[in-house]
This record gives sequence, structure tokens and C-alpha cells, in this order.
Amino acid sequence: MPVLLKRIYLEVADGGFGRWGEALSLTDDSYSFSDSGSLLEEYVTVWRSRPSHPAPVVPLLTWGCAIWSFVDFSTPDGRMWGWDPNQRCLRHALFPEDLTLAQRLVGWLNGGEEDFPQPLPIADCVECAPDVEAPGGVLRLT
Repeated sequence: MPVLLKRIYLEVADGGFGRWGEALSLTDDSYSFSDSGSLLEEYVTVWRSRPSHPAPVVPLLTWGCAIWSFVDFSTPDGRMWGWDPNQRCLRHALFPEDLTLAQRLVGWLNGGEEDFPQPLPIADCVECAPDVEAPGGVLRLT
């Protein structure tokens, strides 16, 4: 676990910090900051059961609408990852972000932008092509 995250969990709070106070508790699911279980429960039962999920990438919080932020436990600075199946196909929904846990926390503390996970476009995947609202329904751009 990255040192900053470890210190937050040990010295500040066991969850409930960060954006809208919804970081997952490590193990306690008797109180919840979101619709999710504890970090350990989410990691073991949901994310590790996905065959392509990298082992050191651990959930931190949910943004709602199936969007998640993750922390890479194998990096000392806590590299952030995002999950957004609304903008990408399930094969590409998990993606590395270009920021660290400290940078994400500073963004939240400064009250600036929400810092939703922002995936880069994938040009060669027709399943990741954006949908466009059109008269009579949704048009898939492929």
C-alpha cells in the first residue's frame, strides 16, 4: 500500500475521506460511504474475480454510474487508475491515469474540478466508439 494511503487510513480515517467522503473503509462494512462494501470485500469478490484485472490495482471509491477510482498498490506514489464502462468497452474500461493519489487528493481539497477518471480514446476498438444521440435513437459511431 502506498505510504500516503496507509497514513490516511491509520491516522485520519478508515474510509470516508476524499471526494464527497466516499473512500471505502478497509474492512468495516457496518457503515458505508457508498453503495459498496469494504475495500477488502470489493477487491476480493468483485475486482479480483475479473481475469484481466491487475492484482495491485485496488478500488478506492466509486463515483456512481459504475465509475471507479483505483490506487496501484505496487507504486510508492499510488498511481491512480480509473474504471468507466460508460466511455469504453469492458475490455478497455480499466485504464491508468496520469496522476498520483496525492495529486487526486489535492484536486479534491482545492475544491477544483471533480477529477473524474478520464480515459484516453482508443482508436482501434470499434466497441469503444462513442454513441451519439440522434433522432429516433442512439447512433453508434464505428
